[in-house]
Amino acid sequence: MMRASLHRLLLVICLAGVYLPAWADDAEVTRHLADMQTQINNMDARIGRLESMLQNGSMLNMLSEVESLKAQVRRLRGDVDVQSNDISVTQKRQNDLYTDLDTRLRNLSHADNAPATPVPPNAAPDKTAVAVPALPAAGGNSAQDYEAALNQFKAANYTAAITAFKDFIKKYPDNPLVPSAQYWIGNTYFSMKDYKSAIAQQKKLIATHPDNPKAADAMLNISSAQLELGNLDAARKTLQTLVTKYPDSNAATLARKRLDALK
Repeated sequence: MMRASLHRLLLVICLAGVYLPAWADDAEVTRHLADMQTQINNMDARIGRLESMLQNGSMLNMLSEVESLKAQVRRLRGDVDVQSNDISVTQKRQNDLYTDLDTRLRNLSHADNAPATPVPPNAAPDKTAVAVPALPAAGGNSAQDYEAALNQFKAANYTAAITAFKDFIKKYPDNPLVPSAQYWIGNTYFSMKDYKSAIAQQKKLIATHPDNPKAADAMLNISSAQLELGNLDAARKTLQTLVTKYPDSNAATLARKRLDALK
């Protein structure tokens, strides 16, 4: 150790002899030597720290953790994309299903309101005929007005659809299709990505027609809107309430699947 220090000192003195002017006195040489020794010591210390970090693997560990976190973020983003796509597909299926059901209801309403076929005076009564319970009278042109509003939704004329459905409810407050019209108002807001208005309109349906089959569908639509808003806890709670309150509904079946996906 001492020999190495002496060799280093001799080297420094030689370098000092090269770079210092001839007229430099001993005091100045000593000061320059001290400054150079300080710089050498600092560099040795820095090299030692770097070597220690490499030996301990701390930098490698940090880089490994960063890469692991990046991988987790990519995986989570992929999961979010999949869930968003599943929600969109489910919502489209619901829209198609409800449109088909509404069409069938209108056809039944038309059949019940159609004039009866006249029976010939001498014809014997048909004993095999079965009486079909009649739906409440639609009244006026309610079926046509409802269909016109629904067609606006199908054509993606969302503002016109909302206006038409609201006019339908105001014009025919006692019509059996009023809950469906209220549901489509909320669902139209959802299609417009106005999720807060969608939630408010569906809550209005649940409050005014809690026993109507559309109430369960409204709750499922509320959960979809809450998910779009990022309110996972609220969505989970809505789905749990749906399953509890309407356990036998088709909406409850979908709600159970969503709850499993949100675990």
